[in-house]
Amino acid sequence: MHDAIVMSTWSWDTFNVPERISLALALRGVRVLYCETPVSRFRGRGTALHEIHKGIYGFGPEYFGGKLNYIPLIQDWQWRIIAQQILRHTKALQLKDPIFIFSHIDRMTPLCHAMKTAGFPLVHICMDYPEPYQYELITLSDKTLVIPKAVFHKLKSKFGEKIQLIPQSIHLPTLEVSPGAHPVGRVMLADLPRPRLGYLGPMAARVNMRLLREVLLAHSEWQFIHFGGAEDLRLPNAHSVEWSPPEKLQSFIASLDVGVMPYDCFEEKNLHCVPLKLFDYFLAGLPVVATPLISLWRFSNLIYFGDTADEFSDAISLALRESKTSPKCGLRKEVAREYSTDSLGRLLQELLSFGKADRE
Repeated sequence: MHDAIVMSTWSWDTFNVPERISLALALRGVRVLYCETPVSRFRGRGTALHEIHKGIYGFGPEYFGGKLNYIPLIQDWQWRIIAQQILRHTKALQLKDPIFIFSHIDRMTPLCHAMKTAGFPLVHICMDYPEPYQYELITLSDKTLVIPKAVFHKLKSKFGEKIQLIPQSIHLPTLEVSPGAHPVGRVMLADLPRPRLGYLGPMAARVNMRLLREVLLAHSEWQFIHFGGAEDLRLPNAHSVEWSPPEKLQSFIASLDVGVMPYDCFEEKNLHCVPLKLFDYFLAGLPVVATPLISLWRFSNLIYFGDTADEFSDAISLALRESKTSPKCGLRKEVAREYSTDSLGRLLQELLSFGKADRE
């Protein structure tokens, strides 16, 4: 199998789709060069090449700044600089016939052209309803890996067999997980009263803030814990915690009573997405309350749904009444194990086999 270069939109600790794909490939013996999203030289320095995980070598590319990509000639020049950095590390690591796997960054087509010119097959990751600029990335790709099933059928009708369906994935911990100590503002998570509702993600990106505010204002007894700041959610029962790296995430989840996903379903990107956090919740057997995203309908026996603030509140109340010995707990854990990074790695091994004819 080919080695791989994975260009992410995030950093490793975010542990989103490109990071989990990197891990899935490494578990199959693939050597991976993992590239964080580029950083501006005016704001800091990129991360030096280092081994993140067995078989995964990461670095942070540098350029002069994302805003300069709106100037066409500078855009091409900047991405060529990043391509040179990637190629230099590829050579140093002696990667074998690597595939270039990339998520979505606006105006990154010059980088894709550069990698294609260098002879690398291009594999695009489409993890949500595609942004308008992604169609150019899909067109350039040799294959596009799609996670939402509805989006898979949409894209396959236009782009044909280059579109391949893959599942979300979760990395299964090797040790039994117990609640850990996590700072929440000036207190520790363990010191907050129960019940505790948790959201594993930044508040600004997907959340229906109006719905969430109504729920928390109506139920001051519920403590809501989330990652990152939220200017629109300054409530006594809303608490911010710093992002937990992958190895600490499950101990954080083990301290919660309910995992919530109050996504704004009016946005196509949210309505069609397959939340990674669902499987993190499921692995802990945690009751889950969500707005009715399309991808979640198949798990309707394991999730409590609500469209409005009143319905969402009722769903949380039902979730809180769920017995700790409920069969649903074990079923959620079984689902999570089915979506392991090891299972994803076996599938990718089949899908990412390239011969010369595939690139012509």
